[in-house]
Amino acid sequence: MVIGIDVGGTRISGGLASDRGELRSRLRRNTDREGGAAAGFSEIVRLVTDLEELAARAGFPVSRIGVGFGGPVDFDRGVVLLSHHVEGWEEFPLRSRLEQHFRTPVIVDNDANAGTLAEWEFGAGRGVNDLIYINIGTGIGGGIISGGRLIRGARNLAGEIGHSIVARSGALCTCGKRGCLESCASGEAMARRGSEALGRRVTGRELFELARSGDATALGVLNAVIEDLAHGIGFAVSLLNPAAVIIGGGLSEAPEELFLRPLRVAIPSYCLGESARHLSIEAAQLRYDAGVMGAIALALS
Repeated sequence: MVIGIDVGGTRISGGLASDRGELRSRLRRNTDREGGAAAGFSEIVRLVTDLEELAARAGFPVSRIGVGFGGPVDFDRGVVLLSHHVEGWEEFPLRSRLEQHFRTPVIVDNDANAGTLAEWEFGAGRGVNDLIYINIGTGIGGGIISGGRLIRGARNLAGEIGHSIVARSGALCTCGKRGCLESCASGEAMARRGSEALGRRVTGRELFELARSGDATALGVLNAVIEDLAHGIGFAVSLLNPAAVIIGGGLSEAPEELFLRPLRVAIPSYCLGESARHLSIEAAQLRYDAGVMGAIALALS
């Protein structure tokens, strides 16, 4: 069996799967942001230990561990370069630390690449050899499949659509720049924009509920977020000419009539018409399992 660990900004999730990618067990814990990288690494160790015990009870050894991390990763070295949401992960040798602890081969990549592999191999991207995967949650990440292979780039940073600039005078992003897609259209950005517009604190879920009930202010915020998303996605579509764009993360579960349907309408305004003519824009099928299944796909690779 193999273990997959998804390290996000708000949760750390783990899964135990067969060597054919069949998910057998899953566990989820909240991320201790205040505890930094030390607390995060300890939680990863506890999750892997618990999953190894489950595998042992079933009578199977764990042959490999895959980790999808929510931030830039040096894939070749298995080193986390940094986390935009939790302090202390700078140049953290995650692969070697885990291999020393568990004496099991480990592969580490960023969570967006892992999610991309998951949707391509097990989800909405099966059979599609040119696609863009966009994970919209606490932040925004992305991954690219081109010609049937994952594109990593020179430093494993290909697909970082969340840090493309869509509003030059926009909000400050966690990366230090202003107007990144992540600072305009992530789950946290949506809640912030909704709270500012409504004059009280709301979550992204509450914003959708208000919009569904016909609240004009909430609808206006959602439309602005969708336009910013369409701007960033449209640029990527013109550049890469994918056959499909797959939307993952928390927003993949938003009401289709309030999110995915207007996004499909808006994207062609921001890209070459021929690129959008036969473009499929779909919600991820694996939803919250995408991160864990991606880490499992990494382990199986």
